[in-house]
Amino acid sequence: MIELRIDGQVADLPPAATVGLELTNPFLTYETLFTQKATWPAMALTPLNRQLLGFADSLQVAGASRYNAQTFYGGQLLQEGVGFLTDPDGQGYQLAVDEPLGEFFGRYQTIPLNELPLPIITFPADNLPREIYVDGKLAVCFPEVINPGFVSNSSSSPSIYSGRMNDAQGVVVPAISVRYLLQQLASLTGSSLTGTLFDHPQISKLILMNTQPLATPGFVPIASHLPAWTIGMLLLELRKVFNFSYRFKAVERKLTMGLTDDIFRQPAGIDWSDRASRQYKKRQELNRRLQLTFELDGNDQLLKDRPSAVADHVSAGTDPGIAKVSSKLCPILFDPAQELPIMSQASGSTVPRLAFWNGGKATNSLGDITLTWAALREKFWAQTERFRAGMFYAERSLMLTPTDLAQLDFARKVHVVGVDYLVARIVVNLPVKQAAQCLLIRA
Repeated sequence: MIELRIDGQVADLPPAATVGLELTNPFLTYETLFTQKATWPAMALTPLNRQLLGFADSLQVAGASRYNAQTFYGGQLLQEGVGFLTDPDGQGYQLAVDEPLGEFFGRYQTIPLNELPLPIITFPADNLPREIYVDGKLAVCFPEVINPGFVSNSSSSPSIYSGRMNDAQGVVVPAISVRYLLQQLASLTGSSLTGTLFDHPQISKLILMNTQPLATPGFVPIASHLPAWTIGMLLLELRKVFNFSYRFKAVERKLTMGLTDDIFRQPAGIDWSDRASRQYKKRQELNRRLQLTFELDGNDQLLKDRPSAVADHVSAGTDPGIAKVSSKLCPILFDPAQELPIMSQASGSTVPRLAFWNGGKATNSLGDITLTWAALREKFWAQTERFRAGMFYAERSLMLTPTDLAQLDFARKVHVVGVDYLVARIVVNLPVKQAAQCLLIRA
């Protein structure tokens, strides 16, 4: 039995109503995030439906434009999203149900980070701290950086530049804690962000460096030291460095961060062999080698010829097909002789450079993590690379039950007739009278 709920209340359905579901794995792409969609039947203008939808058909009221929409089948929740009301025509209602990740951060979704109303942190202007904590967590730090190319007209900059930022006589340039920044973004947007970036002993110590000096001594306006990226862009760029997996609950506005490689490490958790038809269609993946690369900031003279510390990683082999993952979050270079980060870049840039805050210094390594592709590949991408090397697609019909659909977790492998897969996409109609059309990827 199909049950459709609008803002938690069961709606009236027409006889023989059907619902179409398109469920897509969100963990397999790096430039975008896929969502789950439902196609609801046209809903009659019954008194109950009119009440649930705020009399949106009436010319006397403006009515709401979106609703919390849940699809239940066999007593189990299969899909939840936001229902967008298309123009009522006086004959009925039509809702398009989606997970609007493009609206996850509300009215701040499209505003650049450097224009957001983020905190201003203060400190005594005559006593530069090495780090500033807020609520027991690192918020801002002032790492000493070798930068012979720095030129500044800031009133807070010294008349004679020492060649280093944030030394005893040098210009003051703050770096921003990534964890603190995301906590502030969550608070600002009314969302919940949890998981690896907050809990991991090394990743939680990431900082974003820049060359924008303080405009006023003793005042650190966080937004002024951030790039003109949106929140979504920042999350995607972080994902492309550490191979994060993002699990969104759009209605609840919750995001949990994990590691994609952990998905590939797990054995198959469920066997769907008895649900599979005998017929299938196999399709090859043409790009089975992986290339990991940083987009270099051309304003840093030390990056002109791509030094080895920011060299690409390309999977071994001769197959010409390559899947490229390119991140704008390039790490800071590090001078091991002087044990300091180094660049040669003029002032005023908020293009972020990634580093760890490690015992009062900015470094490119912490514990067993180094910010080079060779090391990042080994730590965060090895299982993903193995998966891609052997991947192919199988289009197969599966007679899935309501319980199968309700318990579907795209992070879990499924076993089908001797092969382990990740589910890439499921298209199915409710009530279930025919097999679901599934796209599987060998895992």
